Amino acid sequence: MTTALIHPTAWIDRFFDDFDRGYPAARSNFAPAVDVVQDRDAYVLRAELPGVTKDNINVEVKENRLVLSGRKESTTQGEEGKYRYVESRYGQFVRTFELPRNVKSDAIEAQYKDGVLNLRIPKAEESKPKAVEIK
Repeated sequence: MTTALIHPTAWIDRFFDDFDRGYPAARSNFAPAVDVVQDRDAYVLRAELPGVTKDNINVEVKENRLVLSGRKESTTQGEEGKYRYVESRYGQFVRTFELPRNVKSDAIEAQYKDGVLNLRIPKAEESKPKAVEIK
């Protein structure tokens, strides 16, 4: 009985070749992680958008919904060398959030720094807690 010798690293080449054939679309599904914090005066929505430029981010309010959309460009295209493994996600994204009725949607403030988008969504005056004086 003869046994074919396989190069010790050949299995890893086959793994990555199979990976590329089986999951090409998975790499293009990018959706930013979002946290929402509520304080006394506002809701703060924090979206993680690493590698997305400010020009590729859109924030809109439509029919009491906040729509966060944009595009993350692929960093693997046009570079020299052959990628053997890519976990980076890229592509178009859309996240939609229903706004509570007690917000001032026309006063939303946005800041983008270090790949994190912060949206401050102020509450309407009538919805803020008010202390009642006891006499």
